[in-house]
Amino acid sequence: MTNDKKRKCFVITPIGSEGSDIRSSADGLIDSVITPICKELNIELFVAHRIDTPGSITGQVLEHILTDDLVIANLTTLNPNVMYELAVRHSARLPTISLAENGTKLPFDISDERTIFYSDDMAGVTKLKPLLTNMINEALDDNEPDNPVYRAAKSQVMKELHPKGDFQSYMLERLERFETILQKSTVAPQTQPSTPTNYRFQVDMKEGMNTEEFKHEIMSDLFDSAQVYTFNHTNKGISFELSNKQRAEKCEKILLESNLVDNISLQQVV
Repeated sequence: MTNDKKRKCFVITPIGSEGSDIRSSADGLIDSVITPICKELNIELFVAHRIDTPGSITGQVLEHILTDDLVIANLTTLNPNVMYELAVRHSARLPTISLAENGTKLPFDISDERTIFYSDDMAGVTKLKPLLTNMINEALDDNEPDNPVYRAAKSQVMKELHPKGDFQSYMLERLERFETILQKSTVAPQTQPSTPTNYRFQVDMKEGMNTEEFKHEIMSDLFDSAQVYTFNHTNKGISFELSNKQRAEKCEKILLESNLVDNISLQQVV
């Protein structure tokens, strides 16, 4: 990430009343960690209870949430306003980083999202600064941020493409159409026999995951990004084969970055 452009960052945070423990902890995190990092990275920082521009505070907050280059959300105390503002940010599909104090039990909807947990003391500040700095750089370089709202919207699109909601049938129909196209084109046989290498994947889902959710999310990603059209279902997840090295490498990258996968086995077979 380059620092020649002044970017904007908005902090979603519980506020609490003046002088409360909540306000003290929130301001401590902002002043001791977030502000110094943003100054170092040439990022302009905005916080709701410190906005002094005339006008509707709610309107200004939403504008920041929907347009700023980065949002950092402090999920400590699971404040309802924080959760609402985080959902608005997710709907915009823009870079977002979540923080939470150690011991915070995140709701199911966002429990799988990458969150930096920290301790509210001097040692915690020392550990948090480099972690947050790295994540800010990664987030601002990410051209396709992922979040639960985006995944749900993508899932809805797939359901509309196949109204029955049978994702496997949809995949099989697509495969049949591709096979029909291939059968219509004739290719001259090669004079030299070839021994192509296939790439066989065995993908196991995380323990405790919903099987249908896992298959739907993973197959959707592989279908969209790597053109994987058919899968075999296993007790632990899915398996499939590819004959193209570049597509296999793309699949491996998708699977390694997924929060749903527990184990990946990749074999080259002739």
